[in-house]
Amino acid sequence: MIFAALLSDYPRIGDHPEEQVLRRAIRLADKGEIPPAEVAAAEDEMTRRAIADQAAAGLDLLTDGQIRWHDPVSHVARGLAGFRIEGLLRYFDTNTYYRQPAATGPIGREKPFLVEAYRFAVGAAAPRPVKAIVTGPLTIARLSRDASRRGLQDLTLQIASALNRELRDLEAAGAGLIQVDEPALARFPGEAGILRQAMRRLVSGLATARVLLATSFGDATPLLADLALMPVDLIGLDVLAATGGGGDAGALGARLAGTMPAETGLALGIVDGRNTRLEDADGTYESTVRPILQALRAAPGPERVIHLVTSHGLEFLPRDVARAKLSMLAAVRDRARREFP
Repeated sequence: MIFAALLSDYPRIGDHPEEQVLRRAIRLADKGEIPPAEVAAAEDEMTRRAIADQAAAGLDLLTDGQIRWHDPVSHVARGLAGFRIEGLLRYFDTNTYYRQPAATGPIGREKPFLVEAYRFAVGAAAPRPVKAIVTGPLTIARLSRDASRRGLQDLTLQIASALNRELRDLEAAGAGLIQVDEPALARFPGEAGILRQAMRRLVSGLATARVLLATSFGDATPLLADLALMPVDLIGLDVLAATGGGGDAGALGARLAGTMPAETGLALGIVDGRNTRLEDADGTYESTVRPILQALRAAPGPERVIHLVTSHGLEFLPRDVARAKLSMLAAVRDRARREFP
């Protein structure tokens, strides 16, 4: 089975006046001219638009575009007890920033903080399944200030235990696929063992939801042996980083087939989410997707679930470019389905 999906976030603002409703609402709210409820209404509107764009492009799995998220770190940390949100820091090697959480006390979760937005997305005329997304415990711990000096491992495990309650509530709300984003892993490969322990806590008790562990911001394929041991259903990889944009995709496919358990699905980042350049669908398929799929299909075992995704979220691309990349992704999926039914 081959699916197409956006990895995570989507532009919150576009070039057209009707796509700038959230920017206007935030500006007016900052001046005290409108109540916070009007900002929330603008977030609702842009969430509907993000879902509509993905559906119009023909994607199989949708996200809410993470329209309500100001950044991937503080949004999750704000929902957990034991964190204080502090100043701005650069987010990896991008020109964007996140508010750094400071871990000041025991980490816990008092009430759901992602479930309401998930339910809204599902109910916002989403014509196809919506995946839930949460930033993972290692990334939250790595990008936070350990104010209580408990150490990275203890902090990561505490976050995982707290987030487990959120995942179980998302499952109860109907989430069939929950994506755990761990962009820190490719930057800190020595911490794969900590993440494996944390993932066991994170997914404990889930009965029906499948879990996708998504890596980004670097090549995580040197960690394939570690990733193969993660207690998840799918592993997400930035194929563009792994191949350098033009490496031997067939060799990568052979490595995936030989290392990852046959029952483990793959989310392959084949469309550049950090570059405005529009890829050619046929070229991407011929040079990257077909060689990988050929190697995977040649391996013994059951047919593997494949998600063709963007290498990163698309939030900081122009909205028209983001739309075009989604359509290109669906076109690559269509070719793959014809050749590998």
